[in-house]
Amino acid sequence: MVAYLRCPLVIVWALLVAVTVVSWLTARDGGAAHVLDATVTVVVLLIAATKTVLVMWHFMEIKRAPRWLQATTAGWAIAVFALLLGCYFGRG
Repeated sequence: MVAYLRCPLVIVWALLVAVTVVSWLTARDGGAAHVLDATVTVVVLLIAATKTVLVMWHFMEIKRAPRWLQATTAGWAIAVFALLLGCYFGRG
């Protein structure tokens, strides 16, 4: 049992679960009466971007990939995060 707790994938999985709960609690508490709060939106999107990078890095084996692929996936995650923020703040 202790060997499972030392496995990096189990640690990352537990971190992903914890971050998902934090994201849910943040959105639930900040989204009362369907009021969009910019801080809550940014925090939830940042958590989603972090989760995306963790999944790509650990479960898709990007950390062992060539540097160009690591840079491409990191750039993709940053670009999607920026695009989503731009869509949110540019909505008028």
